[in-house]
Amino acid sequence: MLTFLTLLIGCLMVSSIITCRRNAREVKKAAAAISQLGQSYAYPILMPVYGRPHYLKAVLDALAEMKDIDKTILIISQDGDNPEVKEMIEQINFTQTIVICHTRPFLGIGAYFWDSLAAASTNIYFLLEFAFIRTGASGAIVLEDDIVPSADFFNYFQWTFAHVLINKNVLSVTGFNIDSRAIPAKKYHPQDYPYDLLENRENGRAKFTGWSWGITKDKWRQVRKHWSFTSWDIGLDKLQGKLGLISYKPVLGRARNIGMQGGINFTEAEDNPKWRDIYLAGEMYDYEEPPRFRTNDDSIVLASADGYPRPGNNEKTRTRKNRLRLLAIIILMTMVEYYFLFLR
Repeated sequence: MLTFLTLLIGCLMVSSIITCRRNAREVKKAAAAISQLGQSYAYPILMPVYGRPHYLKAVLDALAEMKDIDKTILIISQDGDNPEVKEMIEQINFTQTIVICHTRPFLGIGAYFWDSLAAASTNIYFLLEFAFIRTGASGAIVLEDDIVPSADFFNYFQWTFAHVLINKNVLSVTGFNIDSRAIPAKKYHPQDYPYDLLENRENGRAKFTGWSWGITKDKWRQVRKHWSFTSWDIGLDKLQGKLGLISYKPVLGRARNIGMQGGINFTEAEDNPKWRDIYLAGEMYDYEEPPRFRTNDDSIVLASADGYPRPGNNEKTRTRKNRLRLLAIIILMTMVEYYFLFLR
């Protein structure tokens, strides 16, 4: 066991040094590329990507159709070296794009055994730090690579930065609302309320939602020191409650999560109607009106229906298996070491 621990500590130290040097080199290159553009961007879109190109393609197709996407910059941080993902992001031509090759903590060794939560948390932190230190941004929009945005997504967030996120009591605004769906029997349609926002609450308490969200530079400075490098969104949710902050969501959704398989968040089938039927804004709005804040959440929540597709495996399932393999290796090495030290 002692031999194993010695080897482990040595590997972690070396991998940590290599990781830091690689990321520092990438940050320097990306900062130089932004300087060459000769302009600043108040609200960059930050996108962490990894290895699910079929979802990423849908997101990039939606971004290409987004109004005013050419008025901002897309900063992409790629974990890993998936060739399909790399090719897709290198071919983006609908807006200025900066691509950073992000090296996961300890060269990604830990992600094989403890899910990808630590890697995702580190990558998002990495992007936010880069945006607020190296680009001069006053706010940033985080859009993961399996979240499809609406056509007015960027304009919506510009509007919320101007009217909502200036409030010192607001941590963030999301573009996601699972209840953004039409109910014909009740003559209800979320498209009738494009300027209505709801305080994001669940079970009577304020809640943070990370499926497309905006945060200001000042708020980032406030929360960055409390960042969770294991479960970033759960960490922000707890921190929001601790600090007495709130978040808002739109009645009319501006983002939909499509990444049901192969990721961390879900063990559900892709065609599950509770995710598929979320309605996204399909029109362009002038955003000259101020937001209307609803004091009571009177949005419609569909009851769970029988017959939903059976859950599938997600990345946690894979890493649990790897964890068991690691445990088996440790036990085997301990037995071998015990044999040579005490039984021979």
